[in-house]
Amino acid sequence: PHRSAGPMATDSSYPVEFFHRGGGDGDGQWCSLGAAYAAVRVLRPQGHSLVMYTVPDDRPHQRILFAYPILPGDAFERLDGSTLSWAGQGSGDEFALCFRDEAACAAICGAISPVTTALAALDDIADRLEGLRVAAAEGGATAAGGDIACRLAQLSLARGP
Repeated sequence: PHRSAGPMATDSSYPVEFFHRGGGDGDGQWCSLGAAYAAVRVLRPQGHSLVMYTVPDDRPHQRILFAYPILPGDAFERLDGSTLSWAGQGSGDEFALCFRDEAACAAICGAISPVTTALAALDDIADRLEGLRVAAAEGGATAAGGDIACRLAQLSLARGP
């Protein structure tokens, strides 16, 4: 049975060789963590995550080997047609997936791309709202303008379904 978690998840898992390089200095050796099956799934509470499984979707006893929550600012890079890499935020650890074919790599990249784009947009909106709150606090709420957070809440409520 194939699982789908919406338009930003993969319908299937894909066979990969999973690699890790610690330290983040780029001089370390890549170490194979073994074979796995990669998919983009919505996990609770992490949200959209790049997940490595022990067996493909159509087999029983599927276990998660590794789950990487996709965060705002994550930069996934397609090194060639069948290799995807990224660096863990804060840890400096680097990871790579080597797919058996380009189509599988493209499917995972296609599932990751809208997630990182949406998260970056949400992060940008949060930054703008914080800037508006700071500006309102520093300038004082004007009698005509009121608190920006209250005004935004009123606009949200006024839109309704």
